Amino acid sequence: MPPVMNAAEIKELYDRKARAMARRPVFARGSGHACARLVGKGLTCEVDLEDRTVRVDQPAGEGGAGSAAHPGQLMRASLAACVAMGYRIWAARLEVPLDGVEVALTVDFDARGQAGLAEEVAVGWQHLHMDVVVTTSAAEAEVRRVVETADRLSPMLANIDPRVERSSRLTIVRPSGEGAGRG
Repeated sequence: MPPVMNAAEIKELYDRKARAMARRPVFARGSGHACARLVGKGLTCEVDLEDRTVRVDQPAGEGGAGSAAHPGQLMRASLAACVAMGYRIWAARLEVPLDGVEVALTVDFDARGQAGLAEEVAVGWQHLHMDVVVTTSAAEAEVRRVVETADRLSPMLANIDPRVERSSRLTIVRPSGEGAGRG
């Protein structure tokens, strides 16, 4: 396992990548692949990704065995992790000190949409709310610049249907535990 990079190393890595992609746009192009196969007679799947296999199931109340995370949980986990990682990366790139990040993500949905029971009801999420807690000694304006940049350039947030209403709350915690700003 490679060592964990510090902020300066993260900044250098992403600056180097940005320079390479600016010079040769072909370096920026890529693709992702997943292959899911049902395992047994139920709803359990094994999903092969580029370098690992993930098990996915539905809860027992939804016809599965409840043996693994279900697709909605994995999607929320992926989105929350991408956003948290984005804050760390953009803080490093913008040279804003960041001691910690927590992203609590909540989505609201109405299952009548996916069940085909109400055409006026969205099939997927209706609302996405993020509670973000950033621990930093940086000025509030600098933290907001990091959060706004990371959110605007987040590939996972960009993949969410724009009809999904979004809201967020940013809380800034000082490393000493003294003084916090709420946004």
